[in-house]
Amino acid sequence: MIPIIVLIGRTNVGKSSLFNILTNSRNALVSKYSGLTRDRQYGYCELKTSKQKILFVDTAGLDVVNSNEIEKKAYQQSLIAIEEANLILFIVSARDGLMPQETEIINIIRKYKKEIILVINKIDGMHEYSKINEFYSLGLKTIQKTSATHNQGINLLFANHLIPFITLICKQDNAKKSDKQIKKITKPTIKIALIGQKNVGKSTLLNCFLKDERMITCNIPGTTLDSISTSIQYNNQNYIFTDTAGISKKSKKIHKIENISIIKTLQTIEKSHVVLFIIDASKKICHQDLFLANFILNAGKSIVVVINKWDLLNNILKRELKQMIKTKLRFLYFAKIHFISALYDPGIHKLFTSIKEAYNESNKKISTSTLMNIMKKAIHQHQPPIFKGRRIKLKYAHLGSSAPPKIIIHGNQVDCLSLPYKRYLMNFFHHSLNITGTPIQIRFKNNINPYLEKKQTKN
Repeated sequence: MIPIIVLIGRTNVGKSSLFNILTNSRNALVSKYSGLTRDRQYGYCELKTSKQKILFVDTAGLDVVNSNEIEKKAYQQSLIAIEEANLILFIVSARDGLMPQETEIINIIRKYKKEIILVINKIDGMHEYSKINEFYSLGLKTIQKTSATHNQGINLLFANHLIPFITLICKQDNAKKSDKQIKKITKPTIKIALIGQKNVGKSTLLNCFLKDERMITCNIPGTTLDSISTSIQYNNQNYIFTDTAGISKKSKKIHKIENISIIKTLQTIEKSHVVLFIIDASKKICHQDLFLANFILNAGKSIVVVINKWDLLNNILKRELKQMIKTKLRFLYFAKIHFISALYDPGIHKLFTSIKEAYNESNKKISTSTLMNIMKKAIHQHQPPIFKGRRIKLKYAHLGSSAPPKIIIHGNQVDCLSLPYKRYLMNFFHHSLNITGTPIQIRFKNNINPYLEKKQTKN
């Protein structure tokens, strides 16, 4: 059993900062602006002594006035987190003192009859303890003072409170894992990033996979601000899907929070195995879509193209969009394309087949003899160009690494190969190997002439 510990409190009391410290990560979005956390953010921590894992959950502030649809859904996400938790860390701010909302929040939490630890955060620079003493009126026995930004009191929080509680929970849990369960856990997990512009239906698609309202969805663009990861098991295969903030069209005025969200989205692409590149069928493919597609391609990630909201188009518009995809996204010729409606669930589970296929193809082992034969055929059909009176020679090809497949080609003057010929070789290898869902990268290495090298050293 993995104990679940949820962080609850008002907005801007330092829940996300504390979450990042506890999980030793930078997964949660942190800023002076309040209300950034909306969906439940999960993060693991492993105790060094016992190797026991803990699952921490960051949540939205429970004091948010339910004035709009997003705030109402964020509030419900926090309540779901409380319900599934084994322990609650109730976070308050020492600088602000006891606020009226916190009395209301503690009354909400107590209804769930869970163990509660009061964490008085932001104690750094506090000389007067009158404000801190106000929190004792909440009637909570277990209290710990911390400063998430200065890493104060975190070790005491673990040693005095978290570790004893986790030890007790684990002792009570006598259920033993079967051999089948162990095999499932040790299977490799495929990491998938959901990437696209704002309001293309990334969160709706993830909810459809889960068959649950895990992510907050709304027709207001920019609902998802952070990158939120969720585990899914399908056909005995483990997946981690990461919903990301949508990247909007280029603008001179970009809010700081949006800028951080974009960086986190690009980092998520780098960490993933497969990218679900989602395009809104009701909108034309624009420059920002091409930027994202190129970034994914250059990162060497496997890609599955998802055309969402397909049900909104009539037959004429469908034909036009398919033609646009053929022309504008022709550089993604190796990727499978799915036309779906995440809202009404037609053909959603076919995506799992394409994801697994793209992942397996990316990790494919290719023998040197196969690559040598393909290279010889490519040279036979179209010889390398002549440079300074000498024909460039390609002598040897082998697989450098996988995920994505990286082919190393050795030869003379290969650094002088033209870009069209490099593209020709890449396409030739791609079609000959019949690899789908993942790009191929080719690196060229010059063979060093030992006699020429000796002459240069003598001079």
